Amino acid sequence: MASQSIAGLTARPSRAERAASANNRKIVATWLFISFVLIVEMFGIGAYVQNDNAGLSIMAWQPVSGVIPPLTHAAWERMFTLYKTIPQYKMLNSHMDLAGFKAIYWPEWVHRMWGRLLGFDFGVPLVWFWWTGRLETRLRPWLAALFVLGGVQGLIGWWMVESGFQPGLTEVSVWRLSIHYCFATLLAIAVFITGLVVLKPDSERLAPEAAAKYKVARGFAIASIVVICIAIFAGTFLSGTHAYTIDNTFPLMQGQWIPPDYAALHPFWRNFFESKPATQWDHRVLGTIAAVVVLVAVVVAIRADLPARARDAFLVMGGLLIVQYILGVTTLVSKILDIGIVHQLNAVLLLAAAVWAYFELRGRRVA
Repeated sequence: MASQSIAGLTARPSRAERAASANNRKIVATWLFISFVLIVEMFGIGAYVQNDNAGLSIMAWQPVSGVIPPLTHAAWERMFTLYKTIPQYKMLNSHMDLAGFKAIYWPEWVHRMWGRLLGFDFGVPLVWFWWTGRLETRLRPWLAALFVLGGVQGLIGWWMVESGFQPGLTEVSVWRLSIHYCFATLLAIAVFITGLVVLKPDSERLAPEAAAKYKVARGFAIASIVVICIAIFAGTFLSGTHAYTIDNTFPLMQGQWIPPDYAALHPFWRNFFESKPATQWDHRVLGTIAAVVVLVAVVVAIRADLPARARDAFLVMGGLLIVQYILGVTTLVSKILDIGIVHQLNAVLLLAAAVWAYFELRGRRVA
């Protein structure tokens, strides 16, 4: 009997073995993919706030007490009085009454609450998985870093909002908006990649000699990631300048391939980031280049007879690319900003699909 008990204890998996088990990896990966989806939804909320010029409605950054909105008429009046002190109210919204203020307050409040939800969704399971030994040792520092970076994103968000309170400004700095959006994109993709790594560890990836056969397709996946990132970066300045409100024709702008007022600002480099015609034209061109590269990548992938999961990743990327281009053109010609919000959401999904395609073709590390 004693020998049987000892054998049973010996057979029990260690914490490291349990953390690396297929079932546990699925649980952790599911948590990470849910976190990714919540971050993507945050893009939609943020886009709505930005397009509606609602981001400056809350004049303080209060991570704890800010959870509670104004509950009395007097509290609402105090918040509205604070808003009346900034240039946006004086220059754009001096006609606004309390009801109008509430209409821009609530989207920003939801935006900030969603950020807190993201911290709760990531932080609580992280502690629990760590405490119960479900996290592989190699993942712990990285996941802790991602949690900290989520807090940094909150700080960047307030830094962005604060720029809109400066004299003479009615909205946030386009540069700070771009940094906020790009940092959020990197954070979302980092969470997504981590989920892929957890779900499919190095031992289950392609052998080096097999991965070598797909070098060209892998190169096109990398190229797709690069051009999508560039197009997203350019899109942040189109959104920041509200350039979608002008030249609502496609493919020509003001009846020409290149708008005549493309270089209206001096020095010339300012047009890339501050001019409505220039930022819109740049995004059109870069988006079209990205579309061509991605479509070529999909064709190359199909002809290369890739493994099933890699082929699926490229096909998903191609499908999202078609949807993305249609959304972009439709937003422009229709001026329906809700479609533009979906366009921004889909951009992150498209980038994630390109990363997935590359990941599926990445071979094992050589010992």
